Amino acid sequence: MNEQADETDRTASAMREDVARVAGGRPCHWVAVHDIAQRLGLDDEASNTAVRRAIERGWFVADSDPPHSVRLSVVPTATA
Repeated sequence: MNEQADETDRTASAMREDVARVAGGRPCHWVAVHDIAQRLGLDDEASNTAVRRAIERGWFVADSDPPHSVRLSVVPTATA
């Protein structure tokens, strides 16, 4: 995997951890992508790319395309 893909994976993982913390682990709790990006200090491009990666991995469910809010997936997925 290249360096940019690794960074996207790390950012997606950090976003997942942030959503899990904010949502208290509740998969039905929606969190605004903008708020996640602000807490993690991400620009729009980095947050959008990472959210899409997290959706691809099955970590998030999105409310629209492009995603405005995300929630944790209720389907257990691999963490790697």
